[in-house]
Amino acid sequence: MGELADLQHWMARVLRTRRALAKDEHITREATERLTGNDRLRPVEQAEIYREQFWLRHTSALLEDYPGLSGVIGQGDWERLVEEYLTSHAPDSWTLRDLGNRMTEHVESCAWLPHRQLCIDMARLEWSYTELFDARDAPPLDPNKLGSIPEAAWETALIVLNPALRLLRTEYPVAELRRRLREGEASALIPDAQSQNLVLFRSRKRSLHYDVVGDGAFALLEALRDGLPLVPACERAVERAPSEAKAVEVGVGQWFQEWGRLGWIVDVDVK
Repeated sequence: MGELADLQHWMARVLRTRRALAKDEHITREATERLTGNDRLRPVEQAEIYREQFWLRHTSALLEDYPGLSGVIGQGDWERLVEEYLTSHAPDSWTLRDLGNRMTEHVESCAWLPHRQLCIDMARLEWSYTELFDARDAPPLDPNKLGSIPEAAWETALIVLNPALRLLRTEYPVAELRRRLREGEASALIPDAQSQNLVLFRSRKRSLHYDVVGDGAFALLEALRDGLPLVPACERAVERAPSEAKAVEVGVGQWFQEWGRLGWIVDVDVK
């Protein structure tokens, strides 16, 4: 087992080498000691096949998960970003689904990136979409349940949000930019900064969507996500968005109807 583990660690290191292995005399010599070769390939050429496939497969997977980020920075900077990412963050999961789970952290550390805050927002958005796609399902809200709850019970009622829902504050309108980039719009230029409150959600048909909401509605959704009962949640929303206190006061009923229809609310837990 010690010999096998040693070989595995060597292969893991070699696969992450960025240059062709045959150009490295040390690796070429190690490959001869560790691999058999055959009548068609030298040992180092055998290892090179797997090294090339490692980079092709992993960079392809990241491009699929981060089309907006790659579109913002362009091919040259994208290749540099991915190379640095895979070098700094070795894959540690059996599934490629998790490959990009530290991309936001990595983007935040890359001071050289152009439009860095836009890139951070885009990375956060795109990883949120990855999480949403395979978030667990929840039964839809029973439309009769809201009407059957006694008025006195609403003060302590817990509003259950869909597990396939994410809340994201951004400094740039990245959701719309990502849509335009994915559709290949030539006019998808870098936008000016514009703060947005994004609600990301998955439909019953498993397609991904987003909506932009005001500060009051977003603060209320955040409070509900954090597990606050309805009345304290409304109080926190007013505290965090005082300019929309009136909107929170008069809009809750209408918001709940809309959020139930969209599938954002899936249950009400009356204690």
